[in-house]
Amino acid sequence: MKKELLLLFFAAIFILGACKKEKTSAQPILTNCQISDSISYMSDVKSILDANCIPCHQYPGAGGINLDSYNESKNVALSGQLVQSIIHDTNYVIMPPPPQKQLDSCQIKTIKKWIEQGCME
Repeated sequence: MKKELLLLFFAAIFILGACKKEKTSAQPILTNCQISDSISYMSDVKSILDANCIPCHQYPGAGGINLDSYNESKNVALSGQLVQSIIHDTNYVIMPPPPQKQLDSCQIKTIKKWIEQGCME
């Protein structure tokens, strides 16, 4: 059992390591942004996920996380895993993984507001 868990752990590390972009600081980029009153997946969130997450998290999805559809993204968002990962909560898998650039503060606020508003499509 320990051997299988260890193999699974190293496989996950390998998969996450394969999704590399440019090396940058893990600190969020602070931006002055205007977020609309009503956030939806199609108009606001999908483009953020497409640009930052889909290269690794489309079916079947690295680490078993698939974000290439509204329903899959909504499920991950409502579980709490999406926000905790993108804010770099150390109790979760940090996304995007270092040394990749963290989402900027406006993107994080947009995703948080989408979730708070009930993950509208």
